[in-house]
Amino acid sequence: MTGGNLDEMLGEDPYRRGRRSSGHADRRAVDRRQADRGPDGRHPDGYPEDGYHEDGYPPEGYADDPHARDPRVDSRGDRRVGDRRRDHRGAGGHEPRDDAEDWDDGWDDDGDGEERRGRALPKLIAVLLLVAVLVGVGIFGIGKVIGRVSGGGSTSADYPGMGEGIAVVQVPDGATARQIAVELQDADVTASVSAFAKAASANPKSLGIQPGTYRLRSRMSAEAALAALLDPASSAPFKFVIKEGMTVRQVLQGLHERLGTPLSELEAIARSPAQLGVPSYAPTLEGYLFPSTYDLDPGSTPVQLLTSFVTRFKKETASIGLETKAAAIGVKPAEIVTIASIVEKEVANASEGPQVARVIYNRLHDTTGRFRRLDMDSTTRYAEDEYEGPLTRDQLNKANPYNTRAVAGLPPGAISNPGIWALKSALEPADGSWLYFVSMPQSKVTRFAATSEEWAALRAHYLAEGGKE
Repeated sequence: MTGGNLDEMLGEDPYRRGRRSSGHADRRAVDRRQADRGPDGRHPDGYPEDGYHEDGYPPEGYADDPHARDPRVDSRGDRRVGDRRRDHRGAGGHEPRDDAEDWDDGWDDDGDGEERRGRALPKLIAVLLLVAVLVGVGIFGIGKVIGRVSGGGSTSADYPGMGEGIAVVQVPDGATARQIAVELQDADVTASVSAFAKAASANPKSLGIQPGTYRLRSRMSAEAALAALLDPASSAPFKFVIKEGMTVRQVLQGLHERLGTPLSELEAIARSPAQLGVPSYAPTLEGYLFPSTYDLDPGSTPVQLLTSFVTRFKKETASIGLETKAAAIGVKPAEIVTIASIVEKEVANASEGPQVARVIYNRLHDTTGRFRRLDMDSTTRYAEDEYEGPLTRDQLNKANPYNTRAVAGLPPGAISNPGIWALKSALEPADGSWLYFVSMPQSKVTRFAATSEEWAALRAHYLAEGGKE
């Protein structure tokens, strides 16, 4: 890099300075040559100085620069190679100005060049320092942006061991491994998103992580956190199961034991089912708490939890077209739920549900006079809240709306919360003329009969397997 280019970076005009310095240097060189000439203008050795007219500079091509030089001679009196220099002459036949050479010539004869270089050095250092700072800031900024895009922090940060204390984490339904990793990092279960994502990608079982609330530990290693999420025991404290055939009373008792909510408070909520969003045709809450496994969000109220059970019922029954199919067979939706609840309590095998549903429909529409009532023990047991052991004669004869041995027709509402198979059985009963059925105590199958004779044979078989009257 030349001195002229450096000053141009620092905002000075190298050409103005170069021409001034070069002009003085060239004049001194001319004075020395004139002192060496004789009276006739010749050198002492007898030949004239080439390139200079006796009467001064040639006017053409140098009008704008009084200090133009012989294109073949530099400021130090060295003769140039004419052919090489001639190739670069301008339109006037003379050598174009080379300001870079003028700059160099201007530092030849005095100490100004050294002084200027001394002044330019600090400026050069300042420029280099400024450039270094700007580059460093740019690299740092880019690094921060990349860090934010990639999740921030150390890409492989991980805690050691099994962790400490207790941390509650909720895995949303449909969450990806990365979304779960974010939840874990936010709860300080794991040290980084990428550590858990890496552990999950290395373990195919991670695809089996279920949505719900988990009790984990703080500051766990990523692998330990993954193992805990795959362990059902981690989510068990927050799981609540409504089994097929459970009654509202049983569901409320379970919530009381899990949440600590007074049973009387839960029963008061159940007596006002409209606040839980039950279908408009539902006479009571019974039958509309859909059997499933639910996640008990620690922040949920009892009303919110019970509402979620009802919401699930509406979702599942809509998927099978309950209301539409009920209308197609001339049955009210509430009656479908009631019939399904009886089917749920009468048989254990789902494959037998459509046949039991057909028995119920046949008895309701019997014209022979043999069945004025349904005569289902399950409805009486519901009324008595007694599901084990034989019913007494007093219980069977009690005038209770749910005692279908004493009251004709269906009970006023469901007697349990039926599963999807029982609801489908009520909507799509099997074809047949059966009026009787009995579940065998040892073979665990249900036998059906259409006539009194067939029924007598079934009863004998039932007693032979240890059944009781």
